[in-house]
Amino acid sequence: MNLREICIKKAYSSDSDDVLYDFYIPTLKVSVEYNRLAGFFSSTSLAIAARGILGLIKNGGIMKLIVSPKLDKNDLEIILSSYKEPEKYIEKKMLKELGKLEDEFVRDHVFALGWMVANKKLEIKVAIPYDNEGRPLSYEDIQQSGLFHQKVGILRDPEGNVITFSGSINETAAGWLGNIEEFKVFRSWESLEKEYVEADISKFNKFWNNQSRKVKVMDVPHAVKKRLIEIAPSNIEKINLQKWYKKVEPKKKIEFFPHQKAAIESWFKNNMKGIFEMATGTGKTYTALGCLKRLLEERDKLATVITCPYAHLVDQWDNNLKDFELNGVKAYGLTLNGVKTSLIPFLIITMDTLVR
Repeated sequence: MNLREICIKKAYSSDSDDVLYDFYIPTLKVSVEYNRLAGFFSSTSLAIAARGILGLIKNGGIMKLIVSPKLDKNDLEIILSSYKEPEKYIEKKMLKELGKLEDEFVRDHVFALGWMVANKKLEIKVAIPYDNEGRPLSYEDIQQSGLFHQKVGILRDPEGNVITFSGSINETAAGWLGNIEEFKVFRSWESLEKEYVEADISKFNKFWNNQSRKVKVMDVPHAVKKRLIEIAPSNIEKINLQKWYKKVEPKKKIEFFPHQKAAIESWFKNNMKGIFEMATGTGKTYTALGCLKRLLEERDKLATVITCPYAHLVDQWDNNLKDFELNGVKAYGLTLNGVKTSLIPFLIITMDTLVR
């Protein structure tokens, strides 16, 4: 599977979407390159930037990450009065942040990033914004100026397909636990979106290559890189990231809208024949499965075949079946006499009494 075959929305909001399961996990699972312009450096922001990273690691993928040190007004006074260059002080601040690994989610993901650094799968650079007088900016000033407030992510699959996302993604514990995060997604294979993809890539590359007038970008301090490697396990399997990606959901209660109920009744009155003509997003799939569920309750033996023009649509139908406590058998191809033939993807749902 590649990025083209995933059902990717144009925008996501944690207010209405499960961004981890709907976006990060499926896209990183098929990616081999992940570039991220993240927020202020902290153990938590590193963990947040690594959401869904397990798939990329399994693919042997690489990651580039740009972060900014979180310097308050007091930090700046110390830097300006004690150092000609802020790098050493920033190094101390970053090392202190890496000591904050009490939270298990944060610890596991920082360990994973450390493993990637140790195995040359992750490069980290530090971006330090400056004012017009050449002084580093505090994080309050950075937020007011808008620098690094908008986050950018770039994913590439083995076939060269690229998606980028950008928006107000909160790289803090509050953002992970409850704040609303919103971002838009652009796809390189869509002509109307390609310009936005190129703009996001250009923005990331400008910072990565230290070509911004007001931002100095340097390699992550050696002591910080060394510390990440020291805390990383020798074997990535020792970190059980999978436990963070097991989605446990309460049993979903299906409730139909009036127009869906009317459509189901009409279908049965018409001797279970007909075509549903509904506007996009009004629930044709659920209406059809509502008919199937009711029919299964009335029949002892029944086999249903659902055909789709694309394999990823079969996967979507299969996911929706679970909401109705139904299971199907998926098929994407057919082999005859050792030769694989083309076949319209389909899904079969049967009653247990049919197969003995």
